[in-house]
Amino acid sequence: MVCAAAGAGGDVAMAETAPALGLIGRCLCGGVTVIVDPARTDVGVCHCRMCRRWTSGPWMALQVPGARIEGETLQIYAATAFAERGFCGACGAHIFHRPKDGPELAVSAGLFDADGMHVAREIFIDRKPPWYRFVADSVKRTEASTIREWLPRIMWRRVVRLVGRRG
Repeated sequence: MVCAAAGAGGDVAMAETAPALGLIGRCLCGGVTVIVDPARTDVGVCHCRMCRRWTSGPWMALQVPGARIEGETLQIYAATAFAERGFCGACGAHIFHRPKDGPELAVSAGLFDADGMHVAREIFIDRKPPWYRFVADSVKRTEASTIREWLPRIMWRRVVRLVGRRG
């Protein structure tokens, strides 16, 4: 299966031919491959309740809207009316989060064996439980500031979608 919103591509074997400057990530069993070109090292961390339930801790991801996600074991779960999450149906590894109406795509940072990654941004910082912390000097956003950033995008996309259906 190829994740259509993340880009077109062939089968999993094509992942080995990714450009040298990119990153190739895999789930635990190798059934899902993620190809990121160019390579990214700026990790975002989400402390929202849903991500913590999904991962049993904070979710760490790379924002890579142009990534290719390929594999026969890729499964997609409609987590909310707004977004969906991808995972490997064989080993259960967390693969991605993406809004249903938009180009954004976040893939799990742990899929990659990459040196030099760093935490650049934390969101929903006010939802972080007190029993863990990061020492990274990162941009920190509260739930309210994250919503203020995303709400206009979400609303605009829904308006465009509604107008498109009528026109």
